[in-house]
Amino acid sequence: MKTKGLLVLGMLFFTVYPAAAVVVVAPPPVSPATPVNTNSMMGPAAQNSLSTALVLMENAHALLDQAMEQGLDVTEISDAAAKADALIEKAQKIARANPIPAASMLREAVGIYEQAISDLEALLG
Repeated sequence: MKTKGLLVLGMLFFTVYPAAAVVVVAPPPVSPATPVNTNSMMGPAAQNSLSTALVLMENAHALLDQAMEQGLDVTEISDAAAKADALIEKAQKIARANPIPAASMLREAVGIYEQAISDLEALLG
């Protein structure tokens, strides 16, 4: 009788145990993947472009001042520098929320300043 009782108890244990294990060790619900924010990834690139543009802006304005002191006609270069200044100002306003277009504006400003510096250095000899 004891063996029959142990056998029944063992069968009961093995039939209930796997079901209980599944219930107890159920995996946690999977949370949806959070999308990657590309703006946060482009922020450092925009900041790098901004620092480059600001250095070039300072150099271009210093050369413009020298050229004006010498009485050279630099109206076209001055207009181009003013356009680049406006691009930097606008890019600074939107850089945190929209770093991708800000970086594009800053690259354009860098190109304008590089051309202006080249032209001014040629004029100043």
